Amino acid sequence: MQTLKTDFAADTMPVIERVVAVLRRGGTAVFPTDTLYGLGCNALDPTAVGRVFDIKHRSYVKALPMLVRDLSWARELAYITPEQEKVIEQFWPGKVTFVLPRRSIVPAVMCGGGQTVGIRAPDFPFLQGLLRHLGYPLTGTSANVSGSEPTSDAAHIAAAFTATVPQPDVIIDAGPLPDSLPSTVVDLSGRVPRILRQGAVRADKILALL
Repeated sequence: MQTLKTDFAADTMPVIERVVAVLRRGGTAVFPTDTLYGLGCNALDPTAVGRVFDIKHRSYVKALPMLVRDLSWARELAYITPEQEKVIEQFWPGKVTFVLPRRSIVPAVMCGGGQTVGIRAPDFPFLQGLLRHLGYPLTGTSANVSGSEPTSDAAHIAAAFTATVPQPDVIIDAGPLPDSLPSTVVDLSGRVPRILRQGAVRADKILALL
């Protein structure tokens, strides 16, 4: 497990290039987001996704969310109606995860045996740059062992994973992130939209558009 320190006020491209090299060979990485630190891999690589489950000690029946650059990426991963697109565009990039029917390109392991996938476009330039250079969606689960509290401090994450096996291949340490709730999760896969998790964006703002 390697730690790469980065400063958003400086040139982050060298770090992005090193992490992309790890991800392209099936590796895993901890990275900063606009909410908490995330644990990710190429979300279209089933073997790499399995490693994320193992690192988190997470049950395979629990789905993992995806991080994408924008709505055009999401269209390739899920079935989205024109009406749903209008709602999604109001909140992306941002802190809302939308659950949608998955397309066959999405590995079954991402979906916990189900037919839906949670997708979010983050509002975070560093992560957008990472996604752009990788060219694939990332798993977007929090960087913690299942059952423990997620954190916005990379040093705490590194210390926690040091005591576990297996471990992430690389941790991008951008220091403590600003306090934030996790994303709000909205299920659009059924006839009636449902709020699955109240997070950083108030549910009533979303429901008012649905």
